[in-house]
Amino acid sequence: MTGEAFPAKLIRMQIRFRLFWARSGPAGSKAFKSPAAHALFSEYASRIGKFCPCEALGAGERPPASRLWLCDRGPGSKVLSSEELARTLGALLGGGARSLEIGIGGPDGFSKETLASLKPDLRWSFGPLTLPHELAAVVAAEQVYRAWAILRGLPYHAGH
Repeated sequence: MTGEAFPAKLIRMQIRFRLFWARSGPAGSKAFKSPAAHALFSEYASRIGKFCPCEALGAGERPPASRLWLCDRGPGSKVLSSEELARTLGALLGGGARSLEIGIGGPDGFSKETLASLKPDLRWSFGPLTLPHELAAVVAAEQVYRAWAILRGLPYHAGH
């Protein structure tokens, strides 16, 4: 897929990163213990914002009609390459999705009860690695930015 598949004027999606360890509402620098992790997460969120509105929020209600991807390394989670993630995002765009929530769990991840109540559209794993939740947020934001770069044919993703 190239940038021509999704011209900027046709994109009407909003992306919200849900930081489940933070309180409901906007998740600012206080949601991160590490200023460096917050700075890097904010950098990628800002880059995503060039393609569509992007914000970080604490735990809260899932808006109606939004799609939900949870970053989760538990059984049943799907490991995606950057290209597969781009295709998955592209399918959402092509299907007219208006809102994507990307949830990152707290230090203990998501309980079975929480997973059952949230009913995510995708449980996305970064592989068998155990990452601190703040670093998982950075990785998720970078990979979503990379997916946009792939879809738009930008040089950021050069197959590495």
